Amino acid sequence: MASEEDDKPADFDQLARRYLDLWQSQLSGFTADPALAEQMTRLFAAANAQFASVLKTAQGASHAGTSPGTSTASAPPRNGADELGELGKRVAALEARVAELESKFTGDR
Repeated sequence: MASEEDDKPADFDQLARRYLDLWQSQLSGFTADPALAEQMTRLFAAANAQFASVLKTAQGASHAGTSPGTSTASAPPRNGADELGELGKRVAALEARVAELESKFTGDR
């Protein structure tokens, strides 16, 4: 038997807010586990190094002194909890910007 809520159209603003709230709670949970924060820091450092390498290749930069298949050393990871805290701040700032843009298009509901 379907509930009355199933008959109502989806409120996309509410769904978007819920999605961002879930992401914020996940990021907050990451900061509580130092081992996970360190792993995530290493993962992002490795991904950043690979991305930088791809950009250099795409821009035609010379790779003198490195042989194909080798990567350059990345910077040592910083405190993972600090980086996750910074990421949380950036997500909050993006959330505020999205809300501001939504208000322009919806007329401040």
